[in-house]
Amino acid sequence: MIARGIKPITSLPKSIRLSLAVFGTGIASGLVGILCHYLLEFIQILVFGNDKSDLLSQFDSVSPFRRFAALLVVGVLASLFWYFLQRRVSLLSISKAKQLVGKKSPNFLGQSLHALMQVAIVGAGSSIGKEGAPRELGALFGGSLSKALHLDVVDRQLLIACGAGAGLAAVYQVPFASTLFVLETLGVAWKSKNIVIILVTTYLSAYCARPIAGKEAMYQVGKVGSDLASLIQVIVLVLVITPLAIMFSFLAKKASKSRITDKRILWTMPLSYIVLGGIVAFCPLIMGNGQVLAQWLFSGGVSAYLPLILVVKGLVVCLLLWAGSYGGTLTPSFTLGAGLGFLLTSCLEIFGLSLNPTLGMLLGATVFLGITLDAPLTGIALVLGFTGQGGLVAVPLILASLLSRILKNRWKKKQ
Repeated sequence: MIARGIKPITSLPKSIRLSLAVFGTGIASGLVGILCHYLLEFIQILVFGNDKSDLLSQFDSVSPFRRFAALLVVGVLASLFWYFLQRRVSLLSISKAKQLVGKKSPNFLGQSLHALMQVAIVGAGSSIGKEGAPRELGALFGGSLSKALHLDVVDRQLLIACGAGAGLAAVYQVPFASTLFVLETLGVAWKSKNIVIILVTTYLSAYCARPIAGKEAMYQVGKVGSDLASLIQVIVLVLVITPLAIMFSFLAKKASKSRITDKRILWTMPLSYIVLGGIVAFCPLIMGNGQVLAQWLFSGGVSAYLPLILVVKGLVVCLLLWAGSYGGTLTPSFTLGAGLGFLLTSCLEIFGLSLNPTLGMLLGATVFLGITLDAPLTGIALVLGFTGQGGLVAVPLILASLLSRILKNRWKKKQ
């Protein structure tokens, strides 16, 4: 029985209930971004100490043995966590949660712990991306709020997708790119109603998290221009990087589909982290989701071993996913693309061409993200948002993304 004078939620007009769900999802996803920020910072301080300088210096400030030991402990604890969690909870991806709306709801506590563990392992130095966690938590809140407000199936599916985009926007402060991400990758129709709702949730989420996450671009990069010589740079980078991005995307997806979840995870995951720990004991650049390596390159870092570092980075990401870890590939993809763009631009300069290596990195990252996300517009917007770029530099990025898409489509037709 409903107490006298108190109207049930269902008595509210649908437009009011939808508005409450939209604003609630935006605010909740902003809080998710803040939670992920503090959790990541806490784990980094716990493992590497309270070093106030950049993250690479924080990794360097501890001994090689401590880096190795930290990852070994993380591998053991994470394997136990995911083994027992998956025995009790059926973990649902965002796409699966959308498909099952009205039939099955995610386990809120189990899914939340699953997402937070992804952030924790990245904070301790794991080489996979952290972006899966805020997306999953945002989607979880969007789905739960829309269900509590008794919205229909279509709107509940939309709010799940909006929550995923809003979580991404909160953590990385890229609301426009996150809007494109929802439209390009989560099966949401390009309708005016959908676009308005997505924009509200992503921008509200980013605004709520901004005091903590910060409004500065993720990477400190000087303003980049382009000229006619950049056209050669675009063509060469697209021709070389597109096949490599397709290869990495194939391997990462295959590793995720083949992810070990049974008892074998109790040895495969610790072993994979022993491999990673042994590598980062000598090369801390490979630690973390790739942000450290990318910023090092943008800051002028140079190494004769960069080709090997990039290969190892890509293989380690796939190894960790196959061995049982969960996480994303967004930031690793950005880093791999930026590194390849830098290498190829350096090679072109051998032939007497005067090219901008930073533009090469932006082009490489755009191509790589466009392929791995299967979302060319999102790739362009993410690169611009991550690096604080704008203006005419968008032109060569758009051209590179377009040519890469054409090349990928031609390759798919031959399969």
